[in-house]
Amino acid sequence: MKLASFDIFDTTLLRSCGKPEAVFHALAIRLFPQDKDLREAFVVWRKRTKGNTLKDKYEKIDSAFLSFAKKSKEEMMQAEEEAEKDVLIVNPSVCKLIGQRRNEGYHIAFISDMYLSSKFLRETLKSCGCYEDNDDIYVSCEHNARKDTGILYKVVRKDLQPTEWIHYGDNMRSDIKMARKNGIRAIHINTLYNNVEKAYTQTSAPLAELSRQHRLKHEGNEFAAFAADFVVPAYMPYVIYVLREARRMGIRKLYFLSRDSYVLMKAAQVLLKEAEELELHYLFVSRRSLLLPYLHGEDEKAYLAASDHNTIIRIDPIDKRLLHLGTSREELREKYGIEFNYTKANNIKEQEDFLHKIFHSDFTPLLQQRAKEQEQLLVEYFRQEGLLDGERCAAVDVGWLGTSRLMMNHILRRKGAKDLHFFYYGVRRDVFPPSAGRYSTYFQAEELSTGTTALLEHYYSASPYPSTIAYQRTDNGIIAPAFGNNEQFCHTQITQANQDAIETIAAQINTMNKLDDKTLRDWAIASFKCIGNASIDIDIRPLSKQTEFDDHIPFVKRLTIIELMRISLLGDTITGYDLGSLRLTLPHRLLASVWRLRNTTVKLRGYLYWKFVAHRYNIYKDK
Repeated sequence: MKLASFDIFDTTLLRSCGKPEAVFHALAIRLFPQDKDLREAFVVWRKRTKGNTLKDKYEKIDSAFLSFAKKSKEEMMQAEEEAEKDVLIVNPSVCKLIGQRRNEGYHIAFISDMYLSSKFLRETLKSCGCYEDNDDIYVSCEHNARKDTGILYKVVRKDLQPTEWIHYGDNMRSDIKMARKNGIRAIHINTLYNNVEKAYTQTSAPLAELSRQHRLKHEGNEFAAFAADFVVPAYMPYVIYVLREARRMGIRKLYFLSRDSYVLMKAAQVLLKEAEELELHYLFVSRRSLLLPYLHGEDEKAYLAASDHNTIIRIDPIDKRLLHLGTSREELREKYGIEFNYTKANNIKEQEDFLHKIFHSDFTPLLQQRAKEQEQLLVEYFRQEGLLDGERCAAVDVGWLGTSRLMMNHILRRKGAKDLHFFYYGVRRDVFPPSAGRYSTYFQAEELSTGTTALLEHYYSASPYPSTIAYQRTDNGIIAPAFGNNEQFCHTQITQANQDAIETIAAQINTMNKLDDKTLRDWAIASFKCIGNASIDIDIRPLSKQTEFDDHIPFVKRLTIIELMRISLLGDTITGYDLGSLRLTLPHRLLASVWRLRNTTVKLRGYLYWKFVAHRYNIYKDK
């Protein structure tokens, strides 16, 4: 006989509550719902009580517990089994492995050092889809033998007499060392919380367990692991906040703005309890697709108002700005004789030159005609999507400045429609004020670092949809978004992993008791603390697969020696997420020291800069 045996607890089955002791707390609540003192006393007794079987343990129970719970010892034991069953879930990767071994002709056995009966464990394993009728179960309490002494393995060998034996388990002593000592091929199954999930247990063990379960289910998939450990904990609390706040405010419709809010909408669509009575829509808009409609009937003042810091100096290349205005150097040169002798507006004079040629030239009527056409299509698109029905609506976005809010509400006001309220994950310190439309933000500017916002924009919010560049009328009269370069909806490893993780975990949250707002927010905060903590060893490789960040700056990459020195000794910024680049480049044992050096350098540079500014100011003042 070929035998494949599996440990049960923390190998085949996991506890959704995390540590085994959490079962005792759940049991105490079930037994003494109104008495906190009795609950605490029961947990203390249950933790320290000894016994080979569950019956042995309850033979020593204090009579006061029986009296106040109004239950017999047998009923108390049954209550504990029910509490265990409520939290036991299957480890999907091990369940799959069991099926593979069956198909290969192995006989399956389950072996456990446990005080719970084989009858209870058989029923639980069967309900989880791991057990079949011809499988065997060996439990230490029924054989007076344990794995951690090696004797239970001898009992199994004597009964089943395998010619070949593989054992799988999580405990390095009882499942690996003692199995090998008994001539068994032992394979370690690591189901421990990783460093990030351990940190989450301080916030909520059940939420940490959701990340662990998804990671284990997709064992070996680094994208799924990153999504479960970082993307979901960062974004799920925000989605729940938006749904709850929208309902509180009497909002009827939520519009998730492309592309950043795609994964947020996927979570909201699964959170049925939280989204009750809300209509969820995906709205194809972008700063580019809104710009021309926004500029209809407007001049350079409106253009600058929608620009970062009310200027175009040294921000975007002229070619990119022309593209967003629906034209190009070639068109302006050939049709209107307009030339630009610079790639970016580098000073006020060049900015004024650019604005004059766009808003006060022979080209301006064409610009306004195109703006009018796009505004008509956009307004019709808004009407088509129910945005102009008169019901209270809100938009869901990630952040940061509020340009889309400014432009959308400006267009809506021109048409006599109500403003859109905006929900943001976070905002910048210079976020557009409420005069551009009211907004709510989950995080304030000082709560999110620059590195964090780069992660959110360029990895967490990665979307399978291309960017919307304009609007067009289809043959059947529907207004549809237009995408550039014939781009189409297309998932990548990153977008698929993020969507799968957030939908799966949202479905699990649906079955849980309602999570309080503070716990959810602390979960999100913990995720950023973990990814921003250089002393925690995490797998950052998926970030290197996301290259879209800036025309000249990569998101993360392996650094050269020169770049490493520039970051650590000069405090320079080399990539979108420098800590991630350092993680890819350095051994973990050096990372924390180099990151501390870099932070010290940045502080020193800031101190010297302001000392210089103050010195120059004093010289000027003395004059």
